[in-house]
Amino acid sequence: MADSWYSGYENVLTNLANSLVPVEKMLTGAAYLMGLGFAIKAILTLKTHGEQRSSMSGTGNMKEAGIYLIVAAMLVYYPTAFEVIMNSTFGYDSVLAYAPMAASTPILGNIFGANSMVGGSLTTIIQIVGLIAFIRGWLLIARGASQGQSGGGTGKGMMHVFGGILAMNIIGTLEVFHNTLFGT
Repeated sequence: MADSWYSGYENVLTNLANSLVPVEKMLTGAAYLMGLGFAIKAILTLKTHGEQRSSMSGTGNMKEAGIYLIVAAMLVYYPTAFEVIMNSTFGYDSVLAYAPMAASTPILGNIFGANSMVGGSLTTIIQIVGLIAFIRGWLLIARGASQGQSGGGTGKGMMHVFGGILAMNIIGTLEVFHNTLFGT
């Protein structure tokens, strides 16, 4: 009876997860477009910086254009950037399919285990939230680089990026936390 709390919500979670798959594709496409926009913004910022240098104005720095180029590269090459950060964080580079939790974790095994009715749906929903956090993090980093912005945007952005990576690999994250707290 311990698993009955979600028995009525199984269809709701499954339908929600199935409807979020096209949203994931839309978000990935939007990330590509935003990356192209940031690349154009970086080129225009470099152009403005070059024009200021030729007139000996002395105002402006290269930080803004450099950050825009980095953010553009991360958003345009989103799959590769995701693989690199995943490999650095977890030691493997892809989340190809839903992998159930090991049976050695009784609490999490009930929700995300092989026999769970809602594990796949919850994983998909959390991965979409992670993708949104990943993209929002790079946008916060870019906004923090622009002139006239208060500090703290870069730190918030990096936390969103890292949190998005953890959420996109929720099963690996839960296993890391479980092994850290309770041992292997």
